Amino acid sequence: MHRYGCLWVLLLVCVMPFAEAQERPTEQAAEATLAGFFDALSTENFPRADMREWVTGDFLIYEMGQTFSWPEFQHFLEAADYDTWVSTDWQFSDLRVSLSESAAHISYVNTGEFVYPDPEQPGKNVRELNVWLESAYLVLDNGKLKIKFLQSDNVSRVVEPML
Repeated sequence: MHRYGCLWVLLLVCVMPFAEAQERPTEQAAEATLAGFFDALSTENFPRADMREWVTGDFLIYEMGQTFSWPEFQHFLEAADYDTWVSTDWQFSDLRVSLSESAAHISYVNTGEFVYPDPEQPGKNVRELNVWLESAYLVLDNGKLKIKFLQSDNVSRVVEPML
């Protein structure tokens, strides 16, 4: 029995480095997590019950000079009548990804276009065009990259009536 115990320990020692290597973050995984988060946030999919697939339990977003947890940000969106918005579209450019053993940092330019009901003219819509500089910190959570912190600075915002 002692001989089998030694074999088991030897097997674990040989397999452990491979298990750790498979859990190391990649640029592709970081970019896929970012895309998954914004897909879950889109008007077509909101509210997504599986948002926790993309964010950690202690997720924070710094947006418009305020810090929100995920439940607080979800409440903020609901208060803005997000469920009545017609469409949301985000395009990412200038992505820069930095990796460590168990985390990733990604910075990028986010260009967004939103269409939603005009608050001043019932029955009409407005289009909002935004450019943000954003940064996200992602960590491994049970072997999957998730966003722990997302920071967003608005560079430009144009709201125009839709004809």
